[in-house]
Amino acid sequence: MNHLFPYIERTLVQPDVSINEQYAVLDEVTQLGLAGLTVAPFWVKKMRRELGDTHPAVLSAVIGFPYGYQRTEAKQLEIELALKDGATEVEVVMNTSALLSPTSVWLKIELAKLVAVAHAQERLLTVILPTDLLTPEQTESMIRLATDAGTDFIKNGTGIAGQQFSLEQALRFRQAVPRSVGVKILADGATETELDALVQAGVERLAINNRVSL
Repeated sequence: MNHLFPYIERTLVQPDVSINEQYAVLDEVTQLGLAGLTVAPFWVKKMRRELGDTHPAVLSAVIGFPYGYQRTEAKQLEIELALKDGATEVEVVMNTSALLSPTSVWLKIELAKLVAVAHAQERLLTVILPTDLLTPEQTESMIRLATDAGTDFIKNGTGIAGQQFSLEQALRFRQAVPRSVGVKILADGATETELDALVQAGVERLAINNRVSL
């Protein structure tokens, strides 16, 4: 399992996550050399203080979590504050309400604006797609939209609805995303063999809930 640690991002976005759980994840990140952790915006400043300014692990904040239907201006401000507090990346949930309505064309404009905020500070932005709500055709369409908007990574879900891991679906997602864009896969429940298969397929980040044992 050790060889997979540089690909693993711990996610601490459950509504009942405790400070003790977050300290335990910080210990994992530093002792095991994990890729990083993803937290709610409220916790970014504290996690940055604990990690220090020079720690190589990614500290990512979720934006517009969990459904992405906040106003664009609110998400822009949320990104700015998260980066000011010390986040090195942000993960933006695509607006599910707009996505499933005729206004979905507007989504590219919003994502381009949010990407611009992150890139202006030389930070990376991930677009989270709620693939559990989408058909394969809709997923591919939203991947193209996010890619055209200039995103750095695309993630295959928020993980809040108990999304079941499927290696076949995860590999299909990786194949659908252009190689110029990174991929993050929700990997709760995946075996070590399946995690290896994802990495071999070119998945850059494996998002694993902090309550799943490594």
